[in-house]
Amino acid sequence: FFLMIRRPPRSTQGVSSAASDVYKRQLLGLAFAIYNFAKVAAIKMQKSKVSQPEPESDDEDPYRMSLAEQKFFREATLSSDDYNRLVDSGQTISLCALKYLLYEYLFVALCVILFGFFIWFLVEKSQATFWVTGAYFIGAVTCMIASFIGLYCAVTANSRVVKRSRRKLKGGFNTTLRAGYAVGFTILSLGVLTFSIMISSYKSHFISSEKKSGDFGALFLALTGYALGATVIALFGRVGGGIFAKAADVGLDLTATKDVENMETNAGVVADFVGDNVGDIVGSGTDFFASFAESVSACLILSNSATNLILHPVAMYYPILIFATGIIASILTVAIASRITHHENKEQAQRFLQNLPFVGALVMSPVLLALCYYCLPAEIHFDGEHYVSTPGQIFVCSLSGLWGGYVIGLCSEFYTSHDYYPVQEVATSCRTGSATDIIYGLALGYSSTILTVSILVIAIYVSFICAGMYGISCASCAMLSTLALIMSINSYGPIADNASGLSKVCKITSAIDNTEDLHAAGKVSMGNSRSYEIGAASLIALALFGAFVTRYGIYVVDILQPIQFAGLVIGAMLPYIFASNILKSVSNAAAVVEKEILRQREKKKVDNQECIKKCTHDSMTGMVVPGLIVFAIPMLAGVFFGPVAICGILAGTIVSGVQIGISFVNSGVAWDNTKSYIEESKLVGDIKVDYIQLENPKEEKDEELEKISKKQKSVTQQVMMKRITRELLIGKESAEYQAAIIGDQVGDPMKAAAGPAISVLMRMLCMIALVFGEFFASVVIFKIIQQKLTHTCLLYTS
Repeated sequence: FFLMIRRPPRSTQGVSSAASDVYKRQLLGLAFAIYNFAKVAAIKMQKSKVSQPEPESDDEDPYRMSLAEQKFFREATLSSDDYNRLVDSGQTISLCALKYLLYEYLFVALCVILFGFFIWFLVEKSQATFWVTGAYFIGAVTCMIASFIGLYCAVTANSRVVKRSRRKLKGGFNTTLRAGYAVGFTILSLGVLTFSIMISSYKSHFISSEKKSGDFGALFLALTGYALGATVIALFGRVGGGIFAKAADVGLDLTATKDVENMETNAGVVADFVGDNVGDIVGSGTDFFASFAESVSACLILSNSATNLILHPVAMYYPILIFATGIIASILTVAIASRITHHENKEQAQRFLQNLPFVGALVMSPVLLALCYYCLPAEIHFDGEHYVSTPGQIFVCSLSGLWGGYVIGLCSEFYTSHDYYPVQEVATSCRTGSATDIIYGLALGYSSTILTVSILVIAIYVSFICAGMYGISCASCAMLSTLALIMSINSYGPIADNASGLSKVCKITSAIDNTEDLHAAGKVSMGNSRSYEIGAASLIALALFGAFVTRYGIYVVDILQPIQFAGLVIGAMLPYIFASNILKSVSNAAAVVEKEILRQREKKKVDNQECIKKCTHDSMTGMVVPGLIVFAIPMLAGVFFGPVAICGILAGTIVSGVQIGISFVNSGVAWDNTKSYIEESKLVGDIKVDYIQLENPKEEKDEELEKISKKQKSVTQQVMMKRITRELLIGKESAEYQAAIIGDQVGDPMKAAAGPAISVLMRMLCMIALVFGEFFASVVIFKIIQQKLTHTCLLYTS
């Protein structure tokens, strides 16, 4: 396993060896993903005319079972109508989801081409070269292909999970996990493979074979185009997918009646299923893909500040090797966790999902130590700095990022799981109505930033004192080193959610309880992955900010200067205006979905395609304003006020975006789990006092025994009664549950649309600044304005 533990290379042969190691590990990751998808696809889902489909394995043959097992088999066996309905529903959801993604990417392709023209015209040193632009298009296309494959894996598994959940929860859990592994490992392996190939090919052009000449800065800037292309796709995937998903969800809830889970009479049901996939599979997949590319790009650019680091034979491959080796560590983690944790019931399944990140961090820690001593020189001398870093210090930076990410997940779990008192307090507030529920949920989100930000501050401080901005970039790479596992856990949620809904819609009664347990087991882990995503985004954005100021020689950002301070205030405002436009887009699209559902209900004719088409159109329209905000503001600020204004904007956006992103996600997840807490009848209501008549009062020696005399009856007719008290448990039929539903509807767009999209906003602004920095510094408008301002200030002081 520890292939990297050997004598550090002393010649260029180590470069080819490192590149070969990357390729081998990515091929192994792809093989693991293909194996898991093949196991899922092997579950046959074909229409049947018989009432009892063939057993799925020899162990389920009714002729080999006991009488009790045969009875259970008959109860779990699907009728032909139910089974065919399940097959049709799964195919409908799959077709609609893939159509949506194709329609979205046709729209996004136009935006990608238009933005690529700006990159070619403003960034390329010569109009005859396409190094940055080519990397940009490769990154965008790779991200789209990876997300399309991930979506196909997810929608293929939905109905199969229902089929495997009829007998035992374990069968459905394994199928859901395998589909999640297929999604996570495919997306990351494709990204690492293409990026490593680009590093090798670009390096042969920019750097001479003897490594005595070459522009490493130009090489790293060209490779940054790959990350920029992936980030553009992530922006539209996260914003558009989030708007579609939550618009369909809220619109369906607004028309909630007795047919809310009937696909034959409610077109919003299919739209809701599709939204779960495009929002959480495509949106999260593209987001994590872009995070990987951005962290590697930041690390490469910051490594240019240490001459002996970039001249080391394999140091350039250090960040990419973290992810490549992380894939192997993730495979080993899956094997270890599967041995130490069973998943026969909901509690065990939830424990397995919670143990995966911990085991992954344990496995990855010694791997990071080996990588540091294999890839890095004995001493790293940073140009212009007065300190020297060692591989041991880089390892400390990596550990702070790796375990900081895990602790952030624990903090999120504490604030969003109904096993702890913060969510239980929100549930208790539902007794007085939806207003107090919303107030408590907002307060929970705001207070949840304390622990998460504290962990981030510790990781940033430790990394900076060890290796400066380069240490922060290494911490961001290490935090994402087990990204394949995180994406797999994140993909588990929507797959289990779809399976739970399908079992109800198709009336697969034998699978309803198990699929509900599968969905409940993944709720907390999915919320943790969102908080983890925002925490990683803050480190990546800070690393990119450091790469920007390092590359363009801005070593001091003085907020007492008017331009920097104005940029700081504008940057702090951007997450709020960005989130507000997303929330409004969700509201408008939800109203359209509600109107379309009601229209089709009046005509008594269901057209799923029409409902999805209108929701897709509104989600695409809703992406326009947030997209313009991300592209226009940094471009205008850079053109008119130069890189110093960009520094203020980036700093303000990072500081503000971390807070609002964490609070939005945790508030939304907390409201969701509050609803589940009440739904499971765990909320204790008022105390009820009852009296029961005792048959033998003389034998009862209870202190609470009371003698109740009735005025119109003789003493012989007196009845001995026992006073008992019991707690009323609040459930679905209560007013508290209705209040929790309203809170969940408010939190849906916050946790799945606006909150996660802010992480893309922070990184996208940094990527634009990094790629267009030279253009901003060279434009004439900035120089003219600077001269005018300087002249005016001199006149005023004189």
